[in-house]
Amino acid sequence: ANGHNDEPNKAFGQIYVDLSQAHLNKDDFAPFRKILRDCIVDIWPVAAGENVLGLTQNERQLHSITSAAHESKIGTFLLEQFLIHAGAITPDDDRPASRRTFDARAYAGLLAEIPALVGPKQMRQQMGATRRQLASLAEDKVLRPRIDIATIKLPWRVSDGLALVAELQELASSIDPSDERWEGIQQAKSRSGLRVGFIIAAIRAQQLQIGRREDLGGYAGFSVLKSEIDELKSPKIDQSVTPMVSAAVFGRSVGMRSKGWFEKLYATGHTPATCMPHPKLGGMHVYLSEGDVAEFHNRFFTSSTMEEEFGQHKRTLLAKLRAANVRAFTPNDQDFGALYLREEVEAILKTASNRPEI
Repeated sequence: ANGHNDEPNKAFGQIYVDLSQAHLNKDDFAPFRKILRDCIVDIWPVAAGENVLGLTQNERQLHSITSAAHESKIGTFLLEQFLIHAGAITPDDDRPASRRTFDARAYAGLLAEIPALVGPKQMRQQMGATRRQLASLAEDKVLRPRIDIATIKLPWRVSDGLALVAELQELASSIDPSDERWEGIQQAKSRSGLRVGFIIAAIRAQQLQIGRREDLGGYAGFSVLKSEIDELKSPKIDQSVTPMVSAAVFGRSVGMRSKGWFEKLYATGHTPATCMPHPKLGGMHVYLSEGDVAEFHNRFFTSSTMEEEFGQHKRTLLAKLRAANVRAFTPNDQDFGALYLREEVEAILKTASNRPEI
């Protein structure tokens, strides 16, 4: 019963008819109804609230491409690309969309997120950036699309763009638009040849001051001093050394958004970093060098870095770790979220990711 409209009554024939009608209310048949119902719920995308052999489904366990597209109001072709990219389904599955199923709970976040994604024009409008500015931010991976497939026309999270603007806003001082000592970040790139990613990293590491023009809103209003850009470009400056990034920025880059997460990990001596004064707020703040970042990745995995390295959805990988009885990194019962020691999980996930699909 593999047709796109084939339901349990076709698959199970007379036994389904008998248990759903003649024996529906007979207590002696309750164990058999449960056996068949559990089988149906494990195979078909039964919706929450749907009645199966006299029992109401409390929560959806499976979605098919068709049911997910209908509930989330997403086109099936578009949704299929996201699901393949996330590892929910495989590209070589030739069953009809109504029979290609995936874990509804594991991918609920993805289904909720897709309708909120926007195209480059709306992304630019929301964060106050020009076409060229957004392109430079994307080229240097300061901003990353939710899915990097050319055919996807709406790949951007507005929240990522607004978070960058808010971060720079916190560091910026108000400047007069007529002050010719300043230039926009994109203009600094064009004049100096320095990449936008390098310039923003230098701002975060306090190697560059950042100004905010009151006559321009959003990202386009941020400026840097020409003299400081020239100093960065100078041969005297070792541009091979990547400026340090803040703990908050690094945390977001590895999918850990809880406030103070990295600072706690650093304070307990589990990973290297550096404390320096914040350029605007004062006080000591935690920053990472390129070497610090490399050392973190050599020792740890987060669920997001697992997903990136092994090419499967993070929920799938975490399920494999639970099956292997591997627990998150909790020294002295301290909670660092979904953080794992590389030495404990790498071999397991490599074996699992190389295992052929059944």
